[in-house]
Amino acid sequence: MKFIRYLSKGNSVGLAQDIQSYWEINDEGYVSRSIEIKPNGNVLKYSENHLADSYGQLPEGVISDGNLSDNSFGCCIEMTEKEFDKVWQKIATNKT
Repeated sequence: MKFIRYLSKGNSVGLAQDIQSYWEINDEGYVSRSIEIKPNGNVLKYSENHLADSYGQLPEGVISDGNLSDNSFGCCIEMTEKEFDKVWQKIATNKT
């Protein structure tokens, strides 16, 4: 299991510069829990129990170490499970 903080700042592929996401990545490389914090402070949470809604969805596909180290999309910072769980406790706008 990996826990990642993703920041889009500094990306070179044209993504919005203010994306802040947190991912719990399982041993197969799939995101099992995801949190996105919008610039306005809204918090969106997705998990295997809440895959999608009108705001967004749980990221799809396998995330490899190569994906995580590709700085053209932004910056990925490994974090601890405890740090991730602290962010996960935030109240979500999408009520997951």
